Amino acid sequence: MSKKICLGCGMTLQYENPSLPGYIPPEKQKKALICQRCYQIRHYGKLKTEKVTDNNALESVRTAIRSSDLILLVVDVFDPEGSLPAHWRNLFTLPVVMVINKADLLPVKTPWDEIEEWFKTLWERKFPDLQLVAVQALSATKRGNNFQARLSALKEQLKGKKVAILGAANVGKTSLLTVLLTEEREKKKTNKIPTVSKFPGTTQGITSWLIRSHEIKLFDTPGLAPGSRMGDQLSPSWAGRLLPENKLQVKLWELPPQGAVLFGGLVGVWNLSPSPRTLLFFAAEKTLLHRSQGGKAKRLMDEAPDWLR
Repeated sequence: MSKKICLGCGMTLQYENPSLPGYIPPEKQKKALICQRCYQIRHYGKLKTEKVTDNNALESVRTAIRSSDLILLVVDVFDPEGSLPAHWRNLFTLPVVMVINKADLLPVKTPWDEIEEWFKTLWERKFPDLQLVAVQALSATKRGNNFQARLSALKEQLKGKKVAILGAANVGKTSLLTVLLTEEREKKKTNKIPTVSKFPGTTQGITSWLIRSHEIKLFDTPGLAPGSRMGDQLSPSWAGRLLPENKLQVKLWELPPQGAVLFGGLVGVWNLSPSPRTLLFFAAEKTLLHRSQGGKAKRLMDEAPDWLR
């Protein structure tokens, strides 16, 4: 079989070992465009875990950067520090355009220009000597503040460039790429799309894409695991449940002394003050928020009943 790349995750297609990335059944080898793993993610929402080491992912990112003129850095509005770890400094060898994804999931009255200024300040604090060309808050779900104008402005910033898309796992890099390719698909210039899912690490190699209207060549790369995020310590299916897909849950609760709020069976917050405290909680829609009290809350965390998961 001649070497072919899975258009979903970027791995080389192969039919010899089902446990390795890029596997396709032998009977599908002549017509397959995506691997079995991507097919199951797209059509059944099932994740078949195949280990791609951090070193392999990092090397893919570096390869894409060497072929590019510009870095498109996608960050998660809910995890600024995890999206911009200091040890990525050596990756930013080209000018950077930062896209703040998932901004539409914030409360409606949140000013997007303030979000952009905040992330710009964070960049300047962490990487004062590195070139940040632009910062753009956006939503890969096409919702939110002047979406079309913001998308057009982003394409103008990338026009005529070879662009490496970089970011931590599950910040929405591939979702953003899919949005950027929408016009190409609508004009029937391509019917191919990358694999998008809620699972971290869906993209495993490099895939390349063209936006002909703006002469942009895009390289999608595997998401990197900074190691400092809670999601990096969890299984892909659990990490996916912590990620918001729609508007955040917002709960304003008064906790009495020793009162607690449990985030599923993962973590609890206790009021250790002798006085009641009013706290504002935010969580993804699939994360169960449960109020409890002192010792009972601790027992629930220890026992982890099914309803709490």
